[in-house]
Amino acid sequence: MSPCCIAGLIESESSSEGNGYMAQTIENLLRENLYGVFGEHDARKRRNNIARLWADDGIFIDHNSRYEGHSGIDHAVAGLVEKFPNFGFTERGELQALNGVGKLDWGFGPAGEEGVITGIDVLVIKGDKIGALYTFLDPPKK
Repeated sequence: MSPCCIAGLIESESSSEGNGYMAQTIENLLRENLYGVFGEHDARKRRNNIARLWADDGIFIDHNSRYEGHSGIDHAVAGLVEKFPNFGFTERGELQALNGVGKLDWGFGPAGEEGVITGIDVLVIKGDKIGALYTFLDPPKK
């Protein structure tokens, strides 16, 4: 099959109603998690957002550890907020979603400035919530 045929097949499949709905759900989950969970400094609001967005048995994995369940995820975020109280997140590039998985490139730095830490979140959906989130940090800028 030629590359043009493959591109046409991909385009027609990605425009189907089922995949469009799933992609929209994944995009919303990625954004709401970035800002409403990892970017939320108010602990009560953050916990409410975790309960709304994450599966009860959801896992978050980053370079430090593996965090399980709502309390584990909240613990990871609380440590981040404590360590970087004046930092916030920004999106970098386009979100991508495919068959229950999505990715979002982000920057993390002082409010209103370019991110001094950058990385990628890869989300795996479980039902209509986040089942797993894998965070990959980019190498430090030289």
